[in-house]
Amino acid sequence: MSQHQEQRRKQAMDKYLVEDKIEDICRQLSCSKSWLYKWRERYDAQNPTWTQERSTRPKSHPTQTPESVEQAIVSLHLSLRHNGTGGGVTAIAQALIQQGIAPVPARRTIDRILRRHYKRGK
Repeated sequence: MSQHQEQRRKQAMDKYLVEDKIEDICRQLSCSKSWLYKWRERYDAQNPTWTQERSTRPKSHPTQTPESVEQAIVSLHLSLRHNGTGGGVTAIAQALIQQGIAPVPARRTIDRILRRHYKRGK
């Protein structure tokens, strides 16, 4: 993050705190009202890092297929192909059900996992 951006945010809040009009602040700093409101909400005089950008990346991925299920899919695929029963997506989904793995990922997800696995060359 550039020092210029952080300084601009501090400058905007200084103007806001001395009750300059929002329209005047935005015009002087060439910023939008939504930008000013964003930094007004994040302003914290007690925390010197309030001017720093924050990541919008999710902290968790609740819908991501668990690693154990991905490993089971790849293992089943190899096992089914070795047994000569094909190892297709439908067969893998049925085998997952038989193993008591729930919820069973969508066919498209199973296919994506297999393609990603073989693309990596595992």
